[in-house]
Amino acid sequence: MHPLAFVITLLFTIPNIGFAFLKWELTLKTIGVKTKKRQRVQSFFAGVVTGMLTPNMLGNFIGRFYYFDRKYRIQITLFTLLSNFAQFIASITFGWIAVLILGGLLIFEDEDQFLIWIGLIMIAAYLIYFFIENFLVKLRKKKYLTEFHSILFSHRKYRFQLLGLSFARFLIFTTQFSLLLYVFGEEINLALITAIWQVYLFTMIAPSLFLGKIGVKESISLFVLGAIGINGYSILFSSLIIWLINSFLPTIIGVIVCKNETTE
Repeated sequence: MHPLAFVITLLFTIPNIGFAFLKWELTLKTIGVKTKKRQRVQSFFAGVVTGMLTPNMLGNFIGRFYYFDRKYRIQITLFTLLSNFAQFIASITFGWIAVLILGGLLIFEDEDQFLIWIGLIMIAAYLIYFFIENFLVKLRKKKYLTEFHSILFSHRKYRFQLLGLSFARFLIFTTQFSLLLYVFGEEINLALITAIWQVYLFTMIAPSLFLGKIGVKESISLFVLGAIGINGYSILFSSLIIWLINSFLPTIIGVIVCKNETTE
């Protein structure tokens, strides 16, 4: 056992939540919503709670827009979905690199074809991310879409900043998973790290109902990491701890924060 590595893993929960909160603050600033710190914190954690209760954690915008005037709600929804998509891009980018380095872990018969398909999806994701507002505003002449286009046009750095924060969060996930496996006696090396990237790639693609993909990620972790010889118990316990500190704990904090707000 390596207690220091375990403590460091727990401490990484703070910047993980912090980067997610910075993405939310950046979104509000870009939209032009002026709020107090308390309102930003409460709306953020409300989004964490509703995200856990919706498929693939896409419903975080539901908890967020509840705290703001109706005139901001459509833009909050659109920009929150764009922020979520930035995290998707981080996962698929590192996942593609992992397949490029490590191969498909003998999971797929034609690894070259799989690499090409993931690469094409990744390119499509980047194109959608950087040009979606142009397509939408041409498809439908709606006021809220025109406003969406106008805001993004006047804040060109916004999407790059979102990507930077999303990539930082992904590296935190990677570090936490690697350190936990090290706690349980596994060796940290390039094969392990890239295999972890594949775990997040397949977890991102896999559908789920609620609770932050509990059970889905564990199954995929056993399948992928087991292919490079990682002990099954190490994989299972590491994956569950990751879920507890990165998904369950922030949700509990969110419930407490939201409950305090409603009782005041």
